[in-house]
Amino acid sequence: MRLFRVLAARLRGLFRREAVIRDIDEEMRLHVEMATEANIERGMSPAEARRAALRSFGNLDSLRARAYEVRGGGMLETLLRDVKYAARAMARRPGFTAVAALTLAVGVGANTAIFSVVEAVLLRPLPYRHAERTVVVWEHNRAGTRPRNVVSPANFLDWRDQSKSFEEMAAFFDNRYNLTGAGEPEEVPAQVATPNLFSLLGAEAALGRTFSPDDSEAGSDDVAVISHGLWQRRFGGSPDVIGRAVTLDGESLTVVGVMPPDFKWFIKEMSRTGKPAEIWMPWTLNEGHRIRRGRYVSVVGRLAPGATVEQARAELDAVASRLESEHAEFNKNWGVRLVPLREQLAGEIRPALLVLLGAVGSVLLIACVNVANLLLARAAGRHKEIAIRAAMGAGRRRLIRQLLTESMMLALLGGALGLLLSHWCVEALVALSPANLIDAGQVGVNLPVLGFTLGLSLLTGVIFGLAPALEASRLSLTESLKESSRGNAGDRRGRRLRDVLVVAEIGLALVLLVCAGLMARSFMRLQAVDPGFDASNLLTMRVLLPQPKYPEDAQVVTFFRQAVANLRTLPGVQAAGAVSALPFADLGAATNFTVEGRPAPPPGEDLSTDVRVVDEGYFRTMNIPVVAGRTFTEQEAAENRRVAVINEAMARVYFAGENPIGKRILVNMTDPIVPTEIVGIVGDARYDKLEGELRPMVYWTPPQLAYNSMTLVLRASGEPEALAAAARRQVQAIDKDQPVADVRTMESWMSESVSRARFGALLLGGFAVLALFLAAVGVYGVMSYSVAQRRNEIGVRMALGAQARDVLRLVIRQGLAPVLAGVGLGLLGAFALTRVLSSLLYGVSTTDPLTFAGIALLLTLVSCAACYIPARRATRVDPLDALRYE
Repeated sequence: MRLFRVLAARLRGLFRREAVIRDIDEEMRLHVEMATEANIERGMSPAEARRAALRSFGNLDSLRARAYEVRGGGMLETLLRDVKYAARAMARRPGFTAVAALTLAVGVGANTAIFSVVEAVLLRPLPYRHAERTVVVWEHNRAGTRPRNVVSPANFLDWRDQSKSFEEMAAFFDNRYNLTGAGEPEEVPAQVATPNLFSLLGAEAALGRTFSPDDSEAGSDDVAVISHGLWQRRFGGSPDVIGRAVTLDGESLTVVGVMPPDFKWFIKEMSRTGKPAEIWMPWTLNEGHRIRRGRYVSVVGRLAPGATVEQARAELDAVASRLESEHAEFNKNWGVRLVPLREQLAGEIRPALLVLLGAVGSVLLIACVNVANLLLARAAGRHKEIAIRAAMGAGRRRLIRQLLTESMMLALLGGALGLLLSHWCVEALVALSPANLIDAGQVGVNLPVLGFTLGLSLLTGVIFGLAPALEASRLSLTESLKESSRGNAGDRRGRRLRDVLVVAEIGLALVLLVCAGLMARSFMRLQAVDPGFDASNLLTMRVLLPQPKYPEDAQVVTFFRQAVANLRTLPGVQAAGAVSALPFADLGAATNFTVEGRPAPPPGEDLSTDVRVVDEGYFRTMNIPVVAGRTFTEQEAAENRRVAVINEAMARVYFAGENPIGKRILVNMTDPIVPTEIVGIVGDARYDKLEGELRPMVYWTPPQLAYNSMTLVLRASGEPEALAAAARRQVQAIDKDQPVADVRTMESWMSESVSRARFGALLLGGFAVLALFLAAVGVYGVMSYSVAQRRNEIGVRMALGAQARDVLRLVIRQGLAPVLAGVGLGLLGAFALTRVLSSLLYGVSTTDPLTFAGIALLLTLVSCAACYIPARRATRVDPLDALRYE
């Protein structure tokens, strides 16, 4: 019985198919006759008219199959037929398919590349346990300029003891140490942390163990945990590294653990080294750390279950208020600031990434508009085919579904090419990005990125395919079948739609170009800032002396004086000096001070200044001008004569209207605090970053404050890199075990300081240029199609006496109308949207009139060029040829 029912159903389907085909054949004969008559009216012979009618309808068998699909096919069968038909249509027009797919690939590839970075930085779960409950805790000086400041160890201990909202809190600080022993001596970035740091983060060692509570006991801090990179580089990845000794600054530590390769605990804003730590050591906090002096540690905490950031903030604010009352001389005006870990890690790059994501989204929309215009132009040539399908019974919904299937197929092809393109884009992003901005190991194409690309491809298929599908399916069946071959202005509704699309892409392009222009001007303003010194031909190198080997200040001073003297003997060296914290390379030191003879300021209103230690040759080497008085003498740089040099900002802020030369200041950097006499004023030099206000600065000599880490600076008469090897040998001639780190030019340090601004301006500028190119191509395509459609109209105008310049003016005027509308709308959009760039700009207003006017003019001129080429072609239309069949 079942077999009989199946056979009966098959027979019914066969009879139904035959009936449908008979109906189709009858309809086909009718439409062929109508088309033949129309062709005869155009002047064709009956035989030619018949053949042209048959050719215009294509293959009858395929039409029968499509008609049967419309009237009786199942959903899945219909979809498969649509897909096959779309594939054949794409294959029949390889040029159109290639142009459309490549246009989409550019937009999809750029979006996928940027999204892969966004996913890695902003969306991917952080590799720390309970990261959603982890916060970074800063101190905040309400009267100062830094909203996030490192923490006093004494305040950290009080927070930890008195807070209930935190399940755990840990403190750490970054430092540099000399690693000696097996292999060449080298300087390594390290982190000294309370033993619970790893447990708070939920980080486990790949080999051995992390710190235990016992490591915090006195005498038990001679252990170390090393990074996977250091293990591979220094110990060759040997599994017996556990229990082996490493020598840091002359002290032996036992390796107890190796971290996994993907562990990275690095917060640049807190780091004094600027690099992720490669070795960790336990930090023992005792009662001596409750003495309130100095702020230098970073604090991270994990909230208790159920506690919120707001509750923890309110609790720590109350603790800070008590500490401010109890220790007013140290904590006056100092509060607490909590920052969620995600926000802390992504804070610097988040605004730039969101701007770039919006930029590539605009590029994709412009690409979609271009493809939509291509489809509209193609649909104009398919009116007869669509009319035949409608005559055979296909409803408008069915026609839209078929056309959307073709759009989806095209979008998926563009998405596949875009995914391939995104691989190279990601590599380029990582290569161009500043150090520690994008982690090459984290960014890549994974399942979320693949899902994003697939969804984006389907969405673009709908975006650029829906409007052409709606327009193409809205037709007059009789008129479409009778339509003659004479050229006309095309369907008025379709022309309006194309104009709207041009307006949209011009507006998007202008917004993107304005944003790029603002970023470019901001970067140019930033690079034009005078740093206060001459960075050309400067070579720098940092030397860190191990404290156990050089325990006395006199030994430290003698080493660096000898090193500078050796550098001055090198051929090609014009000058050499030393500084405790190089501009744009180190954080340096800041403290408070008082002026002798003035009343002490009230608590919380201390006078603050940065402090640098330099020798007598530093100012000459850096070409920092002397404004008043003098700099240090050779004797003052060798012996503690208690003298100081200040910068112009110091004189301007704290000695306005008086001469600071000869005055004595007490700077809180030594114990005991002793007065130093100001002997000179030098020009302002920028040390932290090019943007921002200049900070007051006090310069001391090495005998007054002997730093065991100094950066040696030498000025070369030629290329400074050529002196690197010789300079390194001169330093190691004093101590062969002494490593020399960061041997590089001053210009490279300055370039790195603006690398993030340059990265953002470069990417946004590249996307803007791409948008400009796509917009110009879109305008050119629309105008070319319009001229082709209006060929006969132009011929009539020229036959009636219109001159070439009249036709040129007409075409350009009509082409520029939507362009100017798009420019107007784009300017309004740019005024509203560029405000999001305010935190990324320097020295440029978000509504800078020069940028807005220049970009609007540029886009208009480019669009004029895109209109001129088709308009010029229109002037060459032969009236006789155009009117041949009129």
